[in-house]
Amino acid sequence: MSAVEIRLNPSDLSREMSAMRVWLDKHRFEASSFSCRHEEDGVLICLEFARAFEAEAFANHFAFETNARTAVDDGDERARGPLITGLSPSGMVG
Repeated sequence: MSAVEIRLNPSDLSREMSAMRVWLDKHRFEASSFSCRHEEDGVLICLEFARAFEAEAFANHFAFETNARTAVDDGDERARGPLITGLSPSGMVG
């Protein structure tokens, strides 16, 4: 399994979730699991994919296409995007 975590502003959640669903349908990708939890600094979305290339394509697309914030945001516009720390030995991203 490969997972992608994205931290969103609660006010952007509906719009971003809709954009993610459209993108997934367009590419015929299916997330194996999905979770969403509220945290102090926003909403953390986690999608797991059975195939690593799907997780990577999803993460690459939403890295700068959304208003998502990474856990470490120094105000730099490039810091917007999914919280991705790299691929672990188990194939997890995030």
